[in-house]
Amino acid sequence: MQGLRGYILRRIVLLLFVILSVLTILFVLFKLLPGNPLSVFLDSNFPEEMIQRQKRLWGLDDPIWVQYFRYMWNMLTFNFGTSFFQMTPVRDIVIEKLLHTAAMIVPAVVLSVILGAVLGAWLGWRRGSRQEGAVVVGLLALRSAPSFFVGIIVLMIFSYQLGWFPPGGMVSIGGHQESFWATIFTLDFLHHLILPCLVLVTREITSPALLLRSTMLEVKGSDFLDILRAKGLPERRIIVHATRNALLPLVTDVAVMMGFLFQGQVLLEIIFAWPGVGRELVSALNDLDYPVAQACFFVMALIILVFNFIADVLYGFIDPRVAYS
Repeated sequence: MQGLRGYILRRIVLLLFVILSVLTILFVLFKLLPGNPLSVFLDSNFPEEMIQRQKRLWGLDDPIWVQYFRYMWNMLTFNFGTSFFQMTPVRDIVIEKLLHTAAMIVPAVVLSVILGAVLGAWLGWRRGSRQEGAVVVGLLALRSAPSFFVGIIVLMIFSYQLGWFPPGGMVSIGGHQESFWATIFTLDFLHHLILPCLVLVTREITSPALLLRSTMLEVKGSDFLDILRAKGLPERRIIVHATRNALLPLVTDVAVMMGFLFQGQVLLEIIFAWPGVGRELVSALNDLDYPVAQACFFVMALIILVFNFIADVLYGFIDPRVAYS
C-alpha cells in the first residue's frame, strides 16, 4: 500500500503539471488569435480614450506576465468571468452544458458496458465459432465508422424518412421544464435521447466487447475453471465465474471511455442539435465569446485528465498483484 500511496502522489503532481501546461497553451493560443476581445464591442470609430478606458477596465493594458498570472488564478479557481453575449456567469453556462452532455453520455456508457461485457464474454467463450468471427467483423466495422457519419445516416433514416424520432434538440419546443432534473425524467427527453444514445452505443460497445473477449480467452484456460467443472457446476455458472475474473481491465477502460466521450462528441452534438458543452464551444468560437470558449476547452481537458487519473488509481486498488516502484 505504501507503494500505491507514492504512486498516487506522483500521479497527482504529474496531473497538476499537465493542467498548468494546458492552461498555458490555451493562454498562448487565445493571445495569438486575430483581434482582441475589444473588437467584439468596439470598432475603429470609437474615440481612442474610450478604447483605452475599456482596456484598463479589462486589464488588457497590463504587462503580459500580469495577465498570465491573473488568468491562471482565475481558471484554477473556476472564476471564468462573464459571457460577452449571454451576459451571465460563464461558470453557470458550463455547468448547465456539462449536465446536458452527461445526460447523453452516461446512459450510453452504461448500456455499452453492460451489453459489451455480455457480448464479449460470449465471444470469448465461443472462440473459433462462425458466430464469433461474424460478430467480431461487425464490431470492427462499427469501431472504424466515424460517429458523425453514423449519426447523419441514423438521422436521415429514423427522423427524416420514417419520422419516428425528433430531428434534434434535448426537448421539444416549449417542452423545457423548470430544472434539468425535471427535464430528464420526462418521456419527451427520452424520445429525443434515443437516437444520439443509439449512435454512441453502436461505437462504444465495441471497446468493452473486444476487450472482454481478449481477457476471456486468457481466463478460459485457467486452472480454477477445471476445479469448478470437477465440482459439477453447470456451464452457465462457470461462464459467470470466468467473466468476473475477466472484468478487471474493463474497469479502467470505462474511466478512460468517459473522459474521451466528454470531448469527442462535439460533432455529434452539432448533428443532433444537443445543447451540450461541445456545441457550446463551437458557438463560442464562432461568436468570439472568449471566456466561454476558454472555459469549455479547460473543463473538457480537465475531465479527460481526471478520468485517466481515476483509471490509473483504480487499477492499483482492484488488482493487488500490481506493483508500484
